[in-house]
Amino acid sequence: MPRDSHRFRPAHLAVAVLTLLVSCLFGAPAAPAAPAASAASAAELPGGKARFAVAVGGLNAGSTTNWVRLGQYEFAADGTVSEDHWHWTQRRRETRSSTGVQAAGCPTRSCTVRTAYGYQSSAAPQSLTGTYTLDAGLLRITWAGGQGWEEWNVTEASDGSLATLAFVRSGFGATHGFGHGSNAAWNARASAATVAAADHASFDHDYFLWKVSAENDQPHIDAGAGSPFWMRDWSVCGSGRCLAGRSPSDTDYYVTSANTSTSHRRDTLWHWRTALADGRGEHCYTGNSHVKPMIQIIDDDGTFRGWVGVEASLNQSAPDQGRYADDIGIFRITDA
Repeated sequence: MPRDSHRFRPAHLAVAVLTLLVSCLFGAPAAPAAPAASAASAAELPGGKARFAVAVGGLNAGSTTNWVRLGQYEFAADGTVSEDHWHWTQRRRETRSSTGVQAAGCPTRSCTVRTAYGYQSSAAPQSLTGTYTLDAGLLRITWAGGQGWEEWNVTEASDGSLATLAFVRSGFGATHGFGHGSNAAWNARASAATVAAADHASFDHDYFLWKVSAENDQPHIDAGAGSPFWMRDWSVCGSGRCLAGRSPSDTDYYVTSANTSTSHRRDTLWHWRTALADGRGEHCYTGNSHVKPMIQIIDDDGTFRGWVGVEASLNQSAPDQGRYADDIGIFRITDA
């Protein structure tokens, strides 16, 4: 073999340079193409947000087995979703629970704030996992284990710091829902002072509530939207851990965390008329007070934007009225 038979001749060199150029521009032609990313791995977060406070309820005027649940939904970019929730139903008679937070030095009576049964627990009693899809703003969640599905329309706040879920329908009996989400951590909590300083007159109170009232003695769904919540003048008390206020009708209102911890966003709203306590010879009312578990809405900028919540005021002191003395429903108080 001639000594230079292993060297590049000019023609060979040109071919080699051309091959190298093609490889740099378009990739080596002999290498197999990388598999396309799955739809799940490229899932779009709802409104670009990972964490949502969500209230849903199965509310029917003609039923006495209505239910509500309050949850924390967490979405991942791989198309999966998980949630923890608390659940209340007219099928179970449950007494109020103590938050352990004392409302001392308030414009109300000094009482230990109560909440719906079990909400004071350190962890949610129930959890779900599933998958989700997002198509032209329609969010569909399918829960694993045959737990049903739900659909929501997703919209974003004008400044992009928050997303809102508008309930569409479900496959597990939910009829109403509210949801708000951001990328704030679940332990990103607004202090009592921050909440008290908010402009509550600008917050809308939207709700769907199953009840029987003196004005309407038939079971019905009471609904409202666009008006502020009844109590808007909050005072910080209870060593800075409680909000309280008394209305002109002598109704005492309280807001505290769901328990003595402040490492979460769970609050509770408790209110009752002082005349009812006086009628029972009590300083702090132990009858059918209104108990409303809530989750704070915190946007991407860390700003307090209100609450998503449920009412789970199940009758515990009027046995002759049974379930017809229940108030059960969902609501939100927010400027979003």
